Parts: sequence; structure tokens; C-alpha cells
Amino acid sequence: MKWIIGSLLLAVGGAVYSGRVPMIWLVYCFGALFASLGAALIFAYTRNKHPGLLLMGTIYFIAALAAVVLEHWWPLVAGFGVLWVLRAMGMEPEAEQSKAAETLRKVATEEGEKKP
Repeated sequence: MKWIIGSLLLAVGGAVYSGRVPMIWLVYCFGALFASLGAALIFAYTRNKHPGLLLMGTIYFIAALAAVVLEHWWPLVAGFGVLWVLRAMGMEPEAEQSKAAETLRKVATEEGEKKP
């Protein structure tokens, strides 16, 4: 999988560098990706009510909007950096464990205790 992603990145980078694909197309594509991630996080906030989701979704939207309006790449990088700082501060919610996973963990620990 990493070979596919690496070759895709090399192909896109080569096309942009050679001038066949304008850089603004990449900014628009990544802006659309950031806007989609923002929408997903805001939707998750409506279901989970974790304030970090709303904040992170809003930052994704602002970064995408700024990149498209300014037609430059740096708002995307700045937004991504701010999001990593928020994640480091603990604003990302913890993953919820399903009941099936908890049951399997209990059974595994009970079986481990039975064996000498």
C-alpha cells in the first residue's frame, strides 16, 4: 500500500513540478478534503457532544476556506499544525470500546488466569 501511495505522490509531484497540472488544483483538492473532514467532525459532534470535535471541525473548515480564498497552500499546513497541537493537548476524544470487545477481553483474561 505504501508503494502505491508513494508512487502516486511522486506522479502528482512530477506533474505539478513540470507544469502540466497547476498547483491551484492541488490546493482545491486538499481544500475539499479538509472541508469534508470538517463536516465529518461536526457531524460527529452532533452525536457525541465532545467539544474537541467541534473545535477541530471548525479549524478544518477555516483552513479549507482560507486556502481556497487565498489560493495558496500555507493555510492548509497551518491548519494541520494547529490540529496536531490540539490533539497533543488531548482535545481528541478517546475511542469507545464496544461491548463485544470488552467481553472478549474479559474472557481472554479469565482463560489466562486459569492456565498455570
